[in-house]
Amino acid sequence: MHRLVIRAVEEFLRDTYGAAMLSQVIASCNENARSNAVGSLAGPKGCGCSAEKIIPTAAILLKKPPEELFEDLGAWLASREAIRRLLRFSGRDFEDFVISLEELPGRAHFVIPELCIPRIDVHRQHGNTLRLVLPSSAPEWTAMLAGLLRAMADDYGTLGLIDVEGSTVVVQISDQSFAEGRDFSLDGGQAAERSR
Repeated sequence: MHRLVIRAVEEFLRDTYGAAMLSQVIASCNENARSNAVGSLAGPKGCGCSAEKIIPTAAILLKKPPEELFEDLGAWLASREAIRRLLRFSGRDFEDFVISLEELPGRAHFVIPELCIPRIDVHRQHGNTLRLVLPSSAPEWTAMLAGLLRAMADDYGTLGLIDVEGSTVVVQISDQSFAEGRDFSLDGGQAAERSR
């Protein structure tokens, strides 16, 4: 797993469940974690903890389904301001954003070549229903995408139903202008600051 991904998972667990829970996950994932000077999954001495172990280990300790934790991780990622801003550049409204997710794996690979986000195929169905199909071998990415979509629907102020059906995320958009979305401008508000 790419070190940046491990760091993100580590920050998610620390922010959401506290440093003590993160320490338990590190200890469970890697018997040598106690000798790691940084006390981190991505520390300088390396870690035997793989992508397949970190969230499932935390899920066991928290007594939660791994899919639920992956969804929470997706929502948490979308709440990070830098990531949120990058995501908001992808669409003028929520529907446009969802359709643009087909390009996400390529964009991520351009920035972090070692990061392998699985292919996302977006299919429009009747009405305002979109189906995002991922490989069946990537259930963690499907759950993470569902969490990210729920957070971004709120960010855009959109009312919609987001459901996971196997390796597919189904997005039913009821109202794109249901609530006022979070403020977003291309310059991050810097133009307003400069004009003062």
